Amino acid sequence: MLKRAGEILNSIIKGLDKVDLETRKKIMELCGEACARSDGDLKVAKRIAEEAVDEEEILARINKENIWCGTWTRKGNTIQTTCIKCGCPLVRNNVIDVTGTFCYCSRGWVKKIFEILLKKPVNVELEKSFGLGDKVCKFVLYT
Repeated sequence: MLKRAGEILNSIIKGLDKVDLETRKKIMELCGEACARSDGDLKVAKRIAEEAVDEEEILARINKENIWCGTWTRKGNTIQTTCIKCGCPLVRNNVIDVTGTFCYCSRGWVKKIFEILLKKPVNVELEKSFGLGDKVCKFVLYT
């Protein structure tokens, strides 16, 4: 059943390649938000946001309590992470093919998690991704 679902999702994602980039991003970011809700990551983020006293503690706790593919750090006016392996469990378990379009799902996950953590809107840039042929994924958050 999981293999069938993966094949269907891969077909949908291929279909999204036929629409403009902004539409693809918006749809895949909604998928990332749904992932954050369904796997319990939003609950973790909400708890951290309620208990942490400052950004330094927030970053330390999210790195410890919600292990992802990289470590989140403050760099100037941004928060960044670089992943040497894909953070998506669907990709890591060979359910979904990694593509440039699919990587915007992770962008949506990051955006939703950090808007909860920081209690304000954030802009997330996906500077590099495995789906685009890069050797790493790099997410940069502007707060």
